[in-house]
Amino acid sequence: MEKYKRRQYFIDKKLQMKYVILTLLLLLIYSILFVIILFVPYMIPVELGSTIEERTTAARMLLALHKSVWPSLGMVIIIMSGISIFITHKIAGPVYRFKKTLAEISAGNLEVKIRLRKNDDLQDLAEDINSVVDELREFVKTLKDDYQTMTICIDQLEQQICDKSINDVSGRELIGKMQNSKENIARALDKYAIQ
Repeated sequence: MEKYKRRQYFIDKKLQMKYVILTLLLLLIYSILFVIILFVPYMIPVELGSTIEERTTAARMLLALHKSVWPSLGMVIIIMSGISIFITHKIAGPVYRFKKTLAEISAGNLEVKIRLRKNDDLQDLAEDINSVVDELREFVKTLKDDYQTMTICIDQLEQQICDKSINDVSGRELIGKMQNSKENIARALDKYAIQ
C-alpha cells in the first residue's frame, strides 16, 4: 500500500484559516476571562482605598502576575495556533483528496480510489465514497456489456434482414438475447430512483 505524505500543512487555506481564526478567537475569550478572574481580586484592594500595606501587597502581586501571566498566555496562544493548523491539516487533506477524486469521477474516471494517510480523519467517508465508486463501476460495466450485446444482436438482425435469411428460430434467439440485456439494464436501473 502506497503511503501518502503531504509536504505542506496549508492544503485548503480558506478552510484551515477559518478554524485557526476560530481557535484564536476562543483563546482570546478564554484569556480575557482568565485575566479577569486572576487580576480582579488584586485590583479591588488597590482601587478601593484599603490600607497602604494591603495596596502594596496587591500591587506587588499584580506586578508579579504581569511578569508571569502575559508571556505564558502568549506562548499558549502561539502553541494552540500551531496545534490548530496541525489538526485542520488532518481534515483539510482528506477534503482536498475527496474534491480531486470526485472531479476525476465526474470526468469519467471510475478507476480511482481514495487513499488517506493512516491518521487522517474522515476514513469512514473515504470508504463510503470508494464503495459508491465500486457500485458505479459495476453499473457502468453492466450497461456497457448489455449495450454491446444489443449492438451485436441488432447488427445480426439487420444482416439477416438484408440477406433475407431471417427465420423464426434465429429471430427469436436474437430477441431473447436483447430481452435478457434489457432485463439486466432494468435491474441495474431499478437500484437508482431517478424521477
